[in-house]
Amino acid sequence: MGTWDDVRVIAGELPETSEGLGWGRPAFLVRDKWFVLQREPRPDAVDETGARIEGLIVLYVEDLEAKDTLAADDSGYFMTTPHFANSRMILVHLEDIPVDELREVMIESWLVRAPKRLARAYLEGTGER
Repeated sequence: MGTWDDVRVIAGELPETSEGLGWGRPAFLVRDKWFVLQREPRPDAVDETGARIEGLIVLYVEDLEAKDTLAADDSGYFMTTPHFANSRMILVHLEDIPVDELREVMIESWLVRAPKRLARAYLEGTGER
């Protein structure tokens, strides 16, 4: 299951990525745009019993349809809150998601935030997508 150290390793594998802050929280950025962010517990991130959910990260997704698909996924790794209702950001239960799936969604988030030329060069070099 994922840890912030796993996030650091995965981010380090992506071109032009740096560690910094996003919204004043630990984050990884591509050319000064964050693509993964640690999220502090908030009152609107609760489980079905009303208990606050901790250990969340925020990632960007391609569009609202992709977000809705992830949020509806039966794995339980992804969620959204009213705070993120109209944004292309999804919350991820870092401690629950397997590292291989974490890598996949982090790469997708990086691709969304990276400049088009950089993203294209990455995809051409890896043969992904």
